[in-house]
Amino acid sequence: MQNDLDHSHEENERMQNSMNQITPLANQLNGLNNKLISQITCERKSHADLNAKQLKEIESLKFMTKINELEVELEQIAQKVLLKDSDTNQLCSNPSFEIKAKELENELEKVTQNSSFKDGLIFCLRSRVSNLKDELDQIISQLHQSINDSKIGNAEADPVSSSNDYKRGEAVEEVSHFSSHCLESEPDERKVKDEIGT
Repeated sequence: MQNDLDHSHEENERMQNSMNQITPLANQLNGLNNKLISQITCERKSHADLNAKQLKEIESLKFMTKINELEVELEQIAQKVLLKDSDTNQLCSNPSFEIKAKELENELEKVTQNSSFKDGLIFCLRSRVSNLKDELDQIISQLHQSINDSKIGNAEADPVSSSNDYKRGEAVEEVSHFSSHCLESEPDERKVKDEIGT
């Protein structure tokens, strides 16, 4: 009987020793598991931030591509301004430029509303859009000057020219809608026509 008790006591001690050895190992394993979970969480957040940044870069590249297209079209219009006055009505009657300019302003507004987009690109885009509007202002001014010079030079020699000038004035008025900095009011072409006719 005593031998059985001694044997049972020894078994209990061995089990207790085993438990004492397993407990720190379990705690260590639990710590490693928590550390691994923390690393996975950080990596997921890093990947999410990277993906968001890449998406913003893609959007900005698309936006800059549209700006470049707009600049090319504006340059083409600027070159055509140097042509004859008879071509003015044709080169000014393209509504696609106004549509692209409106789309450009809308996309710029969306980008600027994103407060986390702070890599300096916003300033660059605003500057380029401002330059485009300034160039368009110069084109409109040149068109107005060309039309006014044509009226003064041809009104007495050819009365029909005043009617042509009126049509060109309407074309210029369409172009003036492309820029927020253009002339605040257009001249009354009918009034000018009546004054020249008299």
